[in-house]
Amino acid sequence: MMSPLMQPIEQIASTDILSCTPETLVHEAAAMMMESGCGSIVVFSAPGQAVGIWTETDALSIDLTDEASRCLPIRDVMSTPVVTMPHHMSVHDVVGRFRSNCIRHALVEKQGEVIGLVSLSDVVLCQGTEAFLGLKRLDGIQARPAVVLQSSDSLAAALGNMREQELTAIGVQFADGSYGILTQRDVVGLVASGRGHAELGEICTRPVIGVSVSTSLLQARRVILQHQIRHLAVFDAEERLVHIVGFREIIQSIEHEFLLELHGALRERDEALIQSRQSLLLADKVFEATMEGIVITDGNGFIQSVNPAFTRITGYSREEAIGKTPALLKSGKQSPEFYEYLWRCLRNDGSWQGEVVNRRKNGLLYTEHLSITAIRDELGECLHYVAVFSDITQRKQAEERLHFLANHDALTGLPNRTLFIEKLQSAVEQARQYDRRFALLFIDLDRFKMVNDTLGHHAGDELLVRIASELQRIAPSLSTVSRLSGDEFTVLLENIVTVQQVASRAQSILDAISAESTVAGQGVFISASIGISMFPEDGAMADALLVNADTAMYRAKERGKNNFQFYTADMNARAIERLKMEYSLHRALAQDELEVWYQPKVELSSGRIIGAEALLRWRHPDMGLISPAQFIPIAEESSLITSIGEWVLDSSCASIRRWRDAGLLQGRIAVNVSGRQLKYSSIVDTVASMLERYDLPSSALELEITESVAMDEDSGMVEVLHRLQALGIYLSIDDFGTGYSSLSYLKRLPVRGLKIDQSFIMDLHQDRDDAAITQAIISIARSLGLDLVAEGVELDEQRQFLVEQGCNCGQGYLFSKPVPADIFEGLLHAQQL
Repeated sequence: MMSPLMQPIEQIASTDILSCTPETLVHEAAAMMMESGCGSIVVFSAPGQAVGIWTETDALSIDLTDEASRCLPIRDVMSTPVVTMPHHMSVHDVVGRFRSNCIRHALVEKQGEVIGLVSLSDVVLCQGTEAFLGLKRLDGIQARPAVVLQSSDSLAAALGNMREQELTAIGVQFADGSYGILTQRDVVGLVASGRGHAELGEICTRPVIGVSVSTSLLQARRVILQHQIRHLAVFDAEERLVHIVGFREIIQSIEHEFLLELHGALRERDEALIQSRQSLLLADKVFEATMEGIVITDGNGFIQSVNPAFTRITGYSREEAIGKTPALLKSGKQSPEFYEYLWRCLRNDGSWQGEVVNRRKNGLLYTEHLSITAIRDELGECLHYVAVFSDITQRKQAEERLHFLANHDALTGLPNRTLFIEKLQSAVEQARQYDRRFALLFIDLDRFKMVNDTLGHHAGDELLVRIASELQRIAPSLSTVSRLSGDEFTVLLENIVTVQQVASRAQSILDAISAESTVAGQGVFISASIGISMFPEDGAMADALLVNADTAMYRAKERGKNNFQFYTADMNARAIERLKMEYSLHRALAQDELEVWYQPKVELSSGRIIGAEALLRWRHPDMGLISPAQFIPIAEESSLITSIGEWVLDSSCASIRRWRDAGLLQGRIAVNVSGRQLKYSSIVDTVASMLERYDLPSSALELEITESVAMDEDSGMVEVLHRLQALGIYLSIDDFGTGYSSLSYLKRLPVRGLKIDQSFIMDLHQDRDDAAITQAIISIARSLGLDLVAEGVELDEQRQFLVEQGCNCGQGYLFSKPVPADIFEGLLHAQQL
């Protein structure tokens, strides 16, 4: 079968030649080229007598600001003479002529008559280079950097650059960072229309069609053909225009000479193999010329000879290899059992073949197809081993790419339906084995068809890619995002604990999708409907879960779109109730529905108020006071706790300032700080700012952290606590005794106080274990030099026990419940009477 590179140009030449007479005006010729979509026009003085050619490159020399230049006869500006090539010349030789003559077009002649026109575009469209193009990427070709001008620059500046640098296209950047493109064909259009005074932004093509630098040449060519363009923008990872690639760059990267030499070498090898049966001399030549690596060892496996291909593939010279064993190439990727089986086959069968991963001299791994044959004498004794191998690394990479394409969506790169079903089935098996829950979200875009119908499929594809990226950004790290088909996506959320987690994630997806998008330069709004099924509640099999999620999605459509629905009704109710609570909590912070109450801390021996703990309360306009146990977990999950915590701190500091100015309070007010505030907010800066704003000494404020948060060694908590200590803040551990505390770690923490949890206090007067635990905590505090506060003191017997054991401070209903700020202020006034 003839190589496409060796076929005659007659087979690829265009027989439909655009032509004109020498008297044709320049702007008329340009209009003819634009109308026919040709890159050149041939000038004939008489039938069959070509006297010149005018191309898109020639159009760059026209002064578009001079009307007279546009009205010149074509004979004054055409290129002459026209290069003519015989019809039987090969495509390979045509490419060589194009390069040496620096041209893109040539006439094809047969028996003295012009029969067609061949162009660089025809060569690129010639079939047979797919394998090479598929393996080579745009970042691997020698393309010149793109020349980019600003949209406000003049056309004259662009034409000057294109002429001086022999460019076929130039990039145009707009103020918003987007790009356009001005090509030689656009210049031909300007010659035809007479527009010579304009900024580049007004005349360039926008938006520019582009791909990333990691795109293969094959895919680049497909995009060019799909969009019927001749130039393709190439963007780097930061979306900067780095190259403008046309047919010329692609053809220069095909490396015809290399391919022809390869075909010739293979042909010579095959011929030599046939002749080797008759001549040992020819066999030696084959050994030297073959493209496969050959290694000959003695019966003990020591290398006696290698051919040049061995050196080319492995990097080891003949001198470096001889005397060694093939273990020289060992990569460590094969197990000892693999080699045991290989040698067993050689001993028993005299041959082995398969794939091996070896290592080149430069350290890089490669995959080879290896055949080993044992050469025996008349007695069956092994004299030599002959190993023949070929480098199949690129073929393996191509196979892996094909496998990826078979399991992933070509547009978004997400897993497709086939891979998704596998993932879903695996999730079912894992969840069943380890008794876990997971959720399946079925997402269908609302009104996506309208985007496709009005802005075109390219805009629809752009939108789908954007949504796929958003879903990957929002989805947790262990989840799976897939595109089933069209505008349908799925998200698989594994290891789910609560329905509320799923509802919150679904709402985040709706918010991200419904954000305004710009596609094809047009702002669009789109939303989604999400159906959710849960394992095991909504199905024990993969197909049932998918069907039920789909059913729930249609229910979301029926309920007005842009919402999510669980397949199980009571899950919907719980999720919606939780979202309502979260929304109300957002509103509560904005509309001053939150309050800070205070529970006095007293001296146990006298009952005198020496401080207080600030406690958050929510007075809902319809539901009244809501228990902190209901809304604090929601605040923690939704990250509202940071904003709420800052508000509590600000309100508490304001009250402290007021009471100190009135001479009512000299002690500390304790404010609870959550783990999220300590980990993810600038708590140190916030506290410093509050103290400065209200002109408070650091001794007026105490921060309480829970025992579990304080013991979290891997979160950077200790560093934050030390920075707070450096401000002079009094730090204490809340609910001490309920978690797991390492006393050696506790000793390193910059805390000054412990609060004995109320669960030990409530029964210490009648429960020996609680009494013993309380005594132990008091003893620990003494040994570490820490202050103590007992929580939940409700009976005088409890107070007496604590005083006797050495705990001097407490809080609880025996003295006062948590009360609003004005009532607490009244208690302070009463104490001074």
